[in-house]
Amino acid sequence: MDKVTKTIIRYEWTSFVRNKFQLLLLVIIFLFGMYAVYYGTSVVNAQLKTITDVQKIEEDEFHQYQVSFDEELNSADAKRRKDIASDPSYAWFRHGYHAVLPLHTYAALAIGQRDLHPYYHRLTGMSLYYQLFENEIANPVKLYVGNFDLSFVIIYLFPLLIIAFTFGLYSIEKESGVLALLRIQSISIRKIMVTRLLFYFMLITGLALLISLIGLFVSGNMFTNENLLAALVWLTGVILYSAFWFSLMFLIISFFKSSAFNAICAAGCWLVFLLVVPAVLNVWMTTKFPIDTTHLAELTRRTGLENENDKKERAEILSEFLKYNPQYKASDSLLHNNGNAKVYAAFTALKDSHSKKDVDAYSLQIEKRNQWVNQFLWINPAVNMQDTFSLISKTDLNTFLNYQSALTAFHKKITSFYYDRLFWDKPITQEDYSLRPIFKMKENDERWNMVLYSFLKITLISLLFGITGFMKMKKITN
Repeated sequence: MDKVTKTIIRYEWTSFVRNKFQLLLLVIIFLFGMYAVYYGTSVVNAQLKTITDVQKIEEDEFHQYQVSFDEELNSADAKRRKDIASDPSYAWFRHGYHAVLPLHTYAALAIGQRDLHPYYHRLTGMSLYYQLFENEIANPVKLYVGNFDLSFVIIYLFPLLIIAFTFGLYSIEKESGVLALLRIQSISIRKIMVTRLLFYFMLITGLALLISLIGLFVSGNMFTNENLLAALVWLTGVILYSAFWFSLMFLIISFFKSSAFNAICAAGCWLVFLLVVPAVLNVWMTTKFPIDTTHLAELTRRTGLENENDKKERAEILSEFLKYNPQYKASDSLLHNNGNAKVYAAFTALKDSHSKKDVDAYSLQIEKRNQWVNQFLWINPAVNMQDTFSLISKTDLNTFLNYQSALTAFHKKITSFYYDRLFWDKPITQEDYSLRPIFKMKENDERWNMVLYSFLKITLISLLFGITGFMKMKKITN
């Protein structure tokens, strides 16, 4: 580093320390970052508590069922517990299994879709879609506004800080009369601007990295094999996103306009990238891929047989059920033993079969929306980075779509476990409880490839802006 560069950096540091407003901005952003870490942690802790509670409920429930096999049947409650534990005609719709979407260690830093979609479901052998689309009551205003997590601070607030610190690096010198003195120096105006921008890049990006490191350490151990890669990728994303905004500001400064022009142009870019483009894409997406959820509302309504005592209706239901489940055709007691339970089990299974076409169409439309929006992420690094942070913390939409697919597979295991005993008139034994289905979800193997692709797009746009500004400034200063 030459003597002139050191002099510029020393000047910028002295100017920064003396500027109380800039110091105040850094303190405010730091406090916002700390609150975002606290807020995200509190949201995740509440979800963890809920997950722990529902898993405890399931554990206690099945423990009671297993204990009932060893109890003496000297009371009505003991007999009822034993019946629910051993009789598949009761167990298929009473035994509840909690499928939980795994919570990543760094989900508190980017809550993403975890406040929009259910992160656990209690499933029985009854209709899957009835249980899947029956949502809890939520505050729509809060869902619309979103969460004040760390990703929000980095994506939305840090660009404003960068704009406030850099919009006048050239114009203020020109308006104050200092520019004439700078022009007679041995160093070029372009190098002065680059050095000053690098100084503020190190300062503001360093603050963003500091807040991120605090958030990463608060959320969990950063140095475990599971978390280390995610933490490093998060920090890399912070650096790249900050570099994008500094390259954009360098391009704006290269026009050598007034402070008012720079401020308005930079603020306009912030509005376009963070508000206008997402809003336009959302309206366009809604128009191009409309979604009708009225048929899904029908799935959450309880329905039953028109006449459960009508033998003809019962026989028709079982006959149609066997078309989808031919493995039970050999059972010679479909209508004799536990007839009501078998008919209702067949009825709920048929309800899912009849609704599958509508649900698949709905899921396909959601997937098309997601794929269509992803095509435009390259023009909006802000939204691109938001999705990247969600990918890192496994709170992205794809994770929830994979979770729903895992729910469907898990429900098939549940129905198979109980239907094999219900339709073949086999009691559930104490040993069968060690064979009961367990929810598992596959890891998204393409997650890191998607993150690297997002980083590549942001890097290319940053280089485009930076090189354009560099060449333009050279042309003007020569």
